Amino acid sequence: MAAVSQVPLLDTSASRFQVGQVWEYRTRPTETDSLLTVVKVELQHGTAVVVHVHVDGLMLKPTDLTATPGTTASHLPFSEEALNASVTHVVRHDKVLPEFGEGYALWREAFLAGEAGTFSATVAEVLDFIESTFSNQ
Repeated sequence: MAAVSQVPLLDTSASRFQVGQVWEYRTRPTETDSLLTVVKVELQHGTAVVVHVHVDGLMLKPTDLTATPGTTASHLPFSEEALNASVTHVVRHDKVLPEFGEGYALWREAFLAGEAGTFSATVAEVLDFIESTFSNQ
């Protein structure tokens, strides 16, 4: 029996999702031009794949009525299964990634402290949830 890795997060290429892939996905009705970019792919505790994405082309409702809608989500961590249920096809492969480091670093710190995980819902469902959370504040 093989031992499970004790490293909590380890980069991997053993996934359908590869860093730099830009995907079309099942978007919300108002964001049909939105795309997601795979910015990092990791194994969690040696077993589950987590796919970190940057999403652009969004129309997130602002919390302040005078503000403009948010157009990007710089870092969202998804289970591989949730992303499989969301994407339709690869549009291109970018060598230069969008900025995601700050959001990833905050997530990683919280994950290692046992205070964060990955989304298991589709991208559209997560964006609806994020938007509803901000509008209820």
